[in-house]
Amino acid sequence: MHGSTDKLRVTLLQVSAGQDMQTNLVRLKHLLDGIGATDLIALPEVFSVRGSDQDYRRSAQPVAGQTTAFLASIAHRHNAWVLAGSIIEDAGHALYNTSVLLNRRGDVVASYRKIHLFEASLENGQIIRESETYNAGTEPVMTELEGWRCGMAICYDLRFPELFRHYSNEGAHLFFVPSNFTQRTGKDHWTVLLRARAIENQCFVVAPDQCGTNPHTHVESHGHSMIVGPWGEVLADIEEGERAVTVTLDHYDLNQTRRRIPALTHRKM
Repeated sequence: MHGSTDKLRVTLLQVSAGQDMQTNLVRLKHLLDGIGATDLIALPEVFSVRGSDQDYRRSAQPVAGQTTAFLASIAHRHNAWVLAGSIIEDAGHALYNTSVLLNRRGDVVASYRKIHLFEASLENGQIIRESETYNAGTEPVMTELEGWRCGMAICYDLRFPELFRHYSNEGAHLFFVPSNFTQRTGKDHWTVLLRARAIENQCFVVAPDQCGTNPHTHVESHGHSMIVGPWGEVLADIEEGERAVTVTLDHYDLNQTRRRIPALTHRKM
């Protein structure tokens, strides 16, 4: 793979994180045992700790913190890039929900602060409001992974097509959408939105999601970690449980899709 960028092996990781970071990271390491050769390991949103606002505040750290150091060791061990779906970033003046990309050497190549903060009123009266914990990011982040141009997003961002259109206009080949999508919204919206973002921009979408239940809020996550192709085809779907699945993305499929329907060249706005 190193001499060519035509194909990219992506390992999608679905986890059910709890409130103890060390336990979560050890379990994650075991999940990756035996995955074989890969180019990218993609982790969900808040993969290292899932619980209360207090848990998130307590686990907050700079981008160059202990969680990133742990992921650098994963990158070395598997000779793979690592998408840290999101960590709770302590920027000194504020907390951000931040996605981080590390290269094979374990160097931080890009970080993206979640722009759209989730808010929902659940049927049981429970209100989820991320803005009570995090500040919103302000900048889209495009990065490059061995010749593949990647647009970074997190979970709720998926509902805002203008972010993905921005990345598409910048020449994106794939989108990262690490998530902790709730079961209530996910069962109706997750697959539809992922496929829509793929189809309308003729891009691959890599979307690792959490499964199981938040041990503090008891809100259930949807699972169904997915990779979607540029035609809108579902290339991987981890329906339930903690698992790792590897899929090979091929630039040929991207080019063929864009040749068959040259929609990207027909844009008027």
